[in-house]
Amino acid sequence: MFEFAYEAVFHGPNVCALGPVLAARVRFSRSLPPGALATSCARLRALWPEWLNQDGPATDEETEAARLLAAWALGALNEVRGFLHDAGAQAVPGGARLWVGFHHVGVTKMALELAQRALAEAARPGVGFSREAMEVPLQRFWALCRKYHPDYQARILMEGARARGVPVLPFVNGSRYWQYGWGTRSRVFMESASNTDGFLGSQWQKSKVLSHAVFTSLGVPTPKHRLVSQPSELEAAADVVGWPCVVKPMDQGGGRGVTAGIASSGSLHKAFAHARRYTQGPVMVEAFVPGDDHRLMVVEGRLMAAIRREPSSVVGDGQRTLRELVQALNSQRSSNMVKSRYLRTIASDTVLAEHLAGQGLTLETMLAAGQRVTLRSNANLSSGGVCVDVTAQVHPMVRQLAEAVVQAFGLGTAGLDYITTDIGGAPSLTGGRLIEANTIPGLDAVIAAGWAPETIAEAVLGERPGRIPVTLVVLPEATVAKATDDLLKHSADPTIGWVCGAQGGIGGLSLQGINKEAWSAVRAALRHRGLEALVIVSTPTDLIRNGLPVDKMERAVICGAELPLDWQGVLQRCVAEVEHLDDWDGYVKRIDGM
Repeated sequence: MFEFAYEAVFHGPNVCALGPVLAARVRFSRSLPPGALATSCARLRALWPEWLNQDGPATDEETEAARLLAAWALGALNEVRGFLHDAGAQAVPGGARLWVGFHHVGVTKMALELAQRALAEAARPGVGFSREAMEVPLQRFWALCRKYHPDYQARILMEGARARGVPVLPFVNGSRYWQYGWGTRSRVFMESASNTDGFLGSQWQKSKVLSHAVFTSLGVPTPKHRLVSQPSELEAAADVVGWPCVVKPMDQGGGRGVTAGIASSGSLHKAFAHARRYTQGPVMVEAFVPGDDHRLMVVEGRLMAAIRREPSSVVGDGQRTLRELVQALNSQRSSNMVKSRYLRTIASDTVLAEHLAGQGLTLETMLAAGQRVTLRSNANLSSGGVCVDVTAQVHPMVRQLAEAVVQAFGLGTAGLDYITTDIGGAPSLTGGRLIEANTIPGLDAVIAAGWAPETIAEAVLGERPGRIPVTLVVLPEATVAKATDDLLKHSADPTIGWVCGAQGGIGGLSLQGINKEAWSAVRAALRHRGLEALVIVSTPTDLIRNGLPVDKMERAVICGAELPLDWQGVLQRCVAEVEHLDDWDGYVKRIDGM
């Protein structure tokens, strides 16, 4: 049906797009019956309308089909964790060129291969092609997306960075560490924790017992607890903390292994067995605190949001079973966390079965009209809970308590778990208790409660992330060796970096061990927090092969080199000021102070 060949991997702005893209050529068979290609595209568009709502017609049906392939691939890439924006196509002699953004080149290649497969299947005459035919390969593909794409918390921060024009780059390739901003204007995050957080606070948070001890040392109300390692110790621990109680693993988060509201010895042992599925370490038996579970989100020392977390529930209609009601609830949620605003599906597992059994119910029970049943004993978002914004109702003393604790922990962003019967009342009057501190609180809870992702992301990023001045110098290949020598001689200022080909330095410090990926030395330099300015020396060939080294630059200096007209246009879009000099020596005169 078509021939497909990869053409280039652009790591920066290029003639196709202003972001990193994988570009390919596609040529469709001239033997296709008239209208066959358009019919195939229409079938694909009807099956995946959420991915293929393209704007504006193409100049011909081949370019339209290429554009469809790119859009389908982008939709597949973004369905699970991706945060990519570039996809398109244009007519070229003998066919069309298409391009798609990437976090990982290999994953985007696989997306394009799946797009080709989908279009080829849609073109087969007499075959009833459906979405289900692509479900298995897509699930395998999305497993790779979960491995190589930014996680959801990083994606949220990227939304805030994009809204503010802050550049993002991986701090450690293939890891969950992402850098927002360049040089002195940068912060590194792993989810919502950053390299400016206090070490001790992070250590305290890792241990629920130590967290409780810190709360107590601060005079902050927190429930009694005991640790147990054997089932034989359970009743004694519960007698000390009081009934009802809560059982939770010591080394887990997100509500995993937690059972609340335990009022009998039998339920206590079942809760211990449930916690044992998640940990082999000590298990905490904690006093049950009546009231609602709240997440207090503190950012840069002030309470930004208060979210009441509620267990998911269903309401009977007198016609459907609990199983059917849960299925209806799950139909409003999906594996695409962005589309479902981070609300998770409810698993039909033993936890659900046991929770229903505690209420004398099974999944086959038909509820009376208006009868409400909760589906979990905990309200964590990760286990299917829902979130309600109650920030405006927070009592001043609750606000002060939250801010004081996070200041003591020395964290830029933290989430405190606080239980109270009335968030609008003072802790001393309501019996409210602080349960846990989280150094990596899920930003998704705030979004699930109705906040715009950009709002919470920009607050967590803070004012620091931004850009430093970058100058691009373009010169002929024959001048590169001399330029490298001159930069080595003139580089003395430790706040100014330089990159020439695969070599680079920060002042007199040479950058070592740079990998061979395009512009790796540039990214290495931009990761230095002492860097205030960067000079990048390149040839026209490097730019045309790899794209520009960064998305925006303060200045470009063309030293006796020639760029094709279309690449001159790329420079004009990405550089504030473009200057021409006769040769490299004319530029050397300006760097004597480096």
